[in-house]
Formats: sequence, structure tokens, C-alpha cells
Amino acid sequence: MTLLASTIKTVLNKRILLTRRSISANFKASPNGDSEKNFSRRKRLSLGGKTKGVLTFAIVVALLISFLVSASYQSPQLSRWLGIDFVQPTQDRNTGLILAGQPVNSSVWLKVAADAWAYFQPGVGVDAKTGLPYASGTNFEAFTEWDLGTYIQAVIDAQKLGLISTEGPWGSSVRLQKVVDFLENRPLNASTGYPFWFYDATNGQDCHSMSDKATEVVDGADMGRLFVALNNLRVYNASLAPSIDYIVYNQSNYAALLPGIEEGAASDSVYAYLIYSGYACFWSQQVGNVPNDVVANIAEAQNIKTYGISLPDVPITCDPLLFSVFEPGNCNPQLSSLMKQVYLAHEAYYDATGKYVAFCEGNSFTSQYLYEWVVAPNGQAWKIGSTVPNKYLNMDPILYTKAAFGFLALYNSTFSQNLVAYMLKMLPDPSARGFCDGADSSGRCTPGTGCDTNGLILDTALYAVDNS
Repeated sequence: MTLLASTIKTVLNKRILLTRRSISANFKASPNGDSEKNFSRRKRLSLGGKTKGVLTFAIVVALLISFLVSASYQSPQLSRWLGIDFVQPTQDRNTGLILAGQPVNSSVWLKVAADAWAYFQPGVGVDAKTGLPYASGTNFEAFTEWDLGTYIQAVIDAQKLGLISTEGPWGSSVRLQKVVDFLENRPLNASTGYPFWFYDATNGQDCHSMSDKATEVVDGADMGRLFVALNNLRVYNASLAPSIDYIVYNQSNYAALLPGIEEGAASDSVYAYLIYSGYACFWSQQVGNVPNDVVANIAEAQNIKTYGISLPDVPITCDPLLFSVFEPGNCNPQLSSLMKQVYLAHEAYYDATGKYVAFCEGNSFTSQYLYEWVVAPNGQAWKIGSTVPNKYLNMDPILYTKAAFGFLALYNSTFSQNLVAYMLKMLPDPSARGFCDGADSSGRCTPGTGCDTNGLILDTALYAVDNS
């Protein structure tokens, strides 16, 4: 196998070892170019009498503000007067859209879809000039192939759900044409002939600050996810098929990655199933059987038990499972069965502990990107990792919104209804900017909103409406 062909295996292995990506979106640049984080440095001061008086006054003011902030937790009126918006687990933000123990019908799912689609409005999660998506809203105005694939699918979902028409300046036709035009004409890495790792959504150019950190010739994993969406797009709109075929077959030498994917038939990773499904759509003769081989390997793995539920001892988190169930078309039945077992494990966790979990990958409360493993690469259940391989964190899990809605769409069970209702009590209003990634049990919500969360929620809503 050539060095280039091994790239796909290397990138995928890194993904499994918790290095898919890490987006530092939570610290905005200061006027002098430093991160706000760097202002923790303190200068030593020699305090004179006047300075001490000023300092005493400042302490009194700070204590008064602290008292008002604390009081505002107990008084919504005072909170509003102060302009403070706290998110607490006891603060009921659920407007009655989804109630505990109540089945969810198509009209409710259409409202959920509309809230998720709010993220993809120009100036919120899509650049108003280029029509390209932001990975994490205006906090991070760049994207990878993975994010672009999510956006393509989101536009298709929104049109099918009736959230947008095909026509108009921001209808599905214009949106999708902008993406295809970008893919046909975007700058490529002159030394490799492949796309850059990140692109700047504001101008369609290489995002040097992120792409320069790449250690591989091409991110074959993110590319596979994009191929899933491009295949769905050429089925959805046949007029774009010639352009898509040019992008896939002629623009870069992706065929050179196929030997590595063929060897990937020995993988037991759910990520591998999703990623290889994208390549199988365009090179069916060479690698068409690889995704099903991966599922067979998962089914043959040794089992572990967590709260009485059997799961294969392979790396499992909900993101690739949900994308795989909703997007590549006819999902392998064995993978659907695995999805059900993962859902049942979440329900069993709650029954045993009284605490909700919804394990996915996603942003945290800091710049750290998290991977919540139902089964971790080390074979243990319910572990939280970061982008540091084989390192697990002792922290309160984040309940990821996309996983909760995924369970609700697939099973519409009392547990999934209660889980989503519980989360909606904590999440900020999504109607203007989409759903945030999630919240922990104390009610802290992840900052901002993002492409993957709202794209996957649109997937779930379309599935629920189609299968109501």
C-alpha cells in the first residue's frame, strides 16, 4: 500500500483516538491580537494610600454587584432589570413544545426543524456574501469538508420539510449552487493537489491559521462525510450530477486513497462505516462492500455490559451512529440494531442512576472539544475524552442536544420524550440562532450554536416527519 493510500487509515485512526478536530471558538481575539485567556497575567503593584482607597471602594462595589447577581438567581424580574440571562436547571425554558411523557407529532417536529434551520440563516451560521457555512456561528467563521457536508444535507432537509422553497435569493437552488460553485473553483493545496483542511467561509480561501496545523496530505475522513452528502445531492438534484462527478473524479486524485479504504474492511469503527459509505457511493466496484464489512466486524466483536445492556467492545459515540442511520440511504440493519442498543444503554443509565446522559462529540464550556464515549477505545463504558489520545476526563457529562433529538425521532418513547423535555428546560431559546450543543446537569449551556448540531437535528426532524 502506498504512503498516500495509507493516509485514509491514518486520519481515521486519529479520529478514533480523539483527534478529529479541536476548534478554539470560545475566546475572541483582543485588540492587540492576544487571546482573552492571556490576560490572566497579573502585574505587581505598589499600592499607595490613595490607591488603597480606590481599591476599597472597588471591593465594596464588587460585593454589591455580587449580591445583586446572586439575588437575580431568585428573582427573574431583577435578572431582567440587570440584563442578566442565567441558565439554571430549575429555570423552565420549555414553552410546551415537548412535554414529558407526551408523544411528539409531525407539527411539533416541524417547529423543531424551523428552530434548527434558524442557525443556517445568512449572518448567523452562513456567510451572507459567499453562502458558505460557519462551523460554529460567528464564533468560528471557517469550515471543514465535514461541516460542508452537514450544510448540504441541511439544505436538502429544509427544502423537503417545506422550510424553504427551491426559488428565491436564499432558496435551496441558490444555496446549493453556491456550494457547488465553491467546490468546483476553490483553491487547492499546490503541493498536494488536495483541498486544504479548513476554508474561510467569508471569502472561500484557505484558512491558514487552522490548515497549517494539518499533519496529513488530505483529511480523507472529513472527505468521506462530504461524499455522503454529495451523493445525496446528486440524487436530490440530478442537474448538479455532472458538476459533482467532476469534483469527485477529476479535481483531485481521491482514487489514490482507495487501497487504504479497502484495507479498512478490517475496521470495527462506526466512524469508518459512515466515512467509507461516502467513498462507496462513488467507487462502488472497488470499495462498495467495505461499509458492510465494517458492520460485520462490529457485530463479531466481544461484548461488554453496562447497566444490563450488551454492547460491542468497539469505540461508540452517537454522532457517527446517528449520521449513519439518517443519511447514507439504506442503513445496514445491524447498524440500526446497534443504534437501538446504544439508546437502551442511555435509558438503563438513567434507570440506575437517576441522571440523564446523551453522549456525543461536541464543544464544551471551554476551548476543549469533547468525545463522550458510550464505549471508549479502552473498552470502558461512559468515558469522556478530549483531543488528547487515551486521556479521559472526570467531569459532569454534557447532554448533547443532537443525541436527545435523535433518540426522540427514532423511538418516540417515554424516556426520549422526558429527556428532551428535561433539556428544553435548560437550553436557550433556539428560534433566532438554532439549538446550542447542549448542557450539563447543573444547567450550564455550551456557548453559541453550531453547524453539526443543527444539521443533525434537521436530519432527525425529516426522519420523524417521514416516519410519523
